[in-house]
Parts: sequence; structure tokens; C-alpha cells
Amino acid sequence: MDIGNAFGFVFEDEEWVKKILLGALISLIPIFGQFAIMGYGIAVIRNVMAGEPRPLPNWNDLVRHFADGLMFWIATLIYALPFLILVCPIMVVWLLPALAGEQEDLTNILVGVAGLVTTGLGCLAFLYGMLMALVTPVLQIRYVETGEIGGCLRLGEVFRFLRANIGSVIISQLLVWMAGVVLISVAGGLTLGLLVLPISVWLAAFSGHLYGQIGRQAGIAPPVV
Repeated sequence: MDIGNAFGFVFEDEEWVKKILLGALISLIPIFGQFAIMGYGIAVIRNVMAGEPRPLPNWNDLVRHFADGLMFWIATLIYALPFLILVCPIMVVWLLPALAGEQEDLTNILVGVAGLVTTGLGCLAFLYGMLMALVTPVLQIRYVETGEIGGCLRLGEVFRFLRANIGSVIISQLLVWMAGVVLISVAGGLTLGLLVLPISVWLAAFSGHLYGQIGRQAGIAPPVV
């Protein structure tokens, strides 16, 4: 994995300032902007897997960026359903002590039950969240590979790809997390948050380049459209 190229490829594009700032402006559009940024990252994956010498996409196909982001979000939401199933009871179970009224002993028992349920389900939710963090880049790669949301929902293929490329996926996610924490923290502290939006666009491109490298190393090519 070429980490240096993933960090610097954006700045090799002659129009990188315009593309990043335009992405930052688009991200201000409620809902539409968030999906478009997701789709922009997917476009980077597509270009890297296709071997484009300048993989930073243009914004002239905004509708496609939005559609790609929306499809990826739907796929992610489907995978997140077990996490939601685990988290929702945690919120509900803490309503039980209120049912005891003024009965102190019963209240203490119900608080203990709520604590046990929270601990058990919380641990399971944490583990599933970690799995989701590893699956997320695979879903994007699979979407680029197949060109449809169905490619993300073939569980066997998704987890076979994850198992075969687990090292690269873990490294990429750690790099994205660290870059996000450092850059957004610094930008938020020094510029009153003015650089957070363009940095978010850069992070989408950075993560897309890393994921695109994983897909290309796995021998995957995006479909010709």
C-alpha cells in the first residue's frame, strides 16, 4: 500500500484547490451534500482501481456522486441493523426502574438488571461496531466492482474479501482515523473550524485512494460504464 501517494495525490492535480473547495461548498447542502461527498470518495476508489493517472474526480457528475453515496448509505444502514437492535434495548431497559415507583428494593433490583443488560449488550454492540468499521471499506470496494448495491449484500463475498485483505483494511482504517483526528482537531483549534469542511473532502479522497489501492491489489477492476 502506497501511503505517501494516498496522502499527496490530491495536490498533484492542477485543479485540486477548486475541487476541494467546491466539495466543501456542496457539503453544506443538507442531506444531498453528505451523500455527494460519500459518492465522491467512491469515485476516487473507482479511478484508483481503474489506474487513472489523476484519480481526483471532477464535480461535473454531481448526480452520480449523490446516487453512489445514497446507495452506499443504504447498504451500510442494512449492515448496521444488528447494531441498532443491540443498542435500542439499552435505552429501553433504563425505563424499568421508573416502574417500581417508591419501592426502593424493587428499584435497586431493576437498576441492577438494567446495568447487567447494558453491560452485556454494550459489549456486543462494541464488537459489532468494530466489525462494521472493517466491513465499511469492503462495501465501497464491492459497490465499485459490481456497480450495484447487490454486490454489497452478498455476505459470503464481502467477508471472503475482508478475510483475504484484513491486514490492508485494518491499516487503512487506522490511517483514516488518525488523519481525521489530527487534522480536524488542528483545524478546529487554529481556524475556528473554517478548514473542517475542505479537510472532510480531503479525507473522503484520502480514504478513497487507500480503499482503491486495496481493490486494485486484489485484482479488481470497476465495470466499464
